[in-house]
Amino acid sequence: MNGHIDNDHIRVLIADDDAHILECYREAFLETEPTGVMKMLDLLSAELFDPETDIVEATKFDVVSCSQGDEAVTLVGQAASDGRPFDVVILDIRMPPGIDGVVAGSAIREMDPDVEIVFVSGYSDVSRGELERRVPPPMRLHCFSKPLSFMQLAEDVANLVRAH
Repeated sequence: MNGHIDNDHIRVLIADDDAHILECYREAFLETEPTGVMKMLDLLSAELFDPETDIVEATKFDVVSCSQGDEAVTLVGQAASDGRPFDVVILDIRMPPGIDGVVAGSAIREMDPDVEIVFVSGYSDVSRGELERRVPPPMRLHCFSKPLSFMQLAEDVANLVRAH
């Protein structure tokens, strides 16, 4: 069990080299006011699926973002030394020109064995088995493929943290 999780307040680090993607993450994790498109999608989703509870609305996310893997490693180290470790780190696998998400994830795992690491990629050049080998343990490793629903990812993150 992750010893630094507060189920009502989840600290999330997001590393992606695409500024537009980072903005989508911020909106999904409710850091910024949703755009008209995001509000419309939320209303449509509620109308179609009529969720009983909205776990994302009930969860407070503290989101920090960066655009490179080495910066993510530095931020995780700083957070740990400040006594405020991240609960979840979301890493794009490809983040040129710096280190990729797998190298960053491996370094992050060495610093914080309890953090949940979520890999997101639009490519399938790194297999799940390779990720598990390089960033163990498998039960703290999650993979999502782009394109993805950022709102669904935020809900999945809340659920995986609550499960621990």
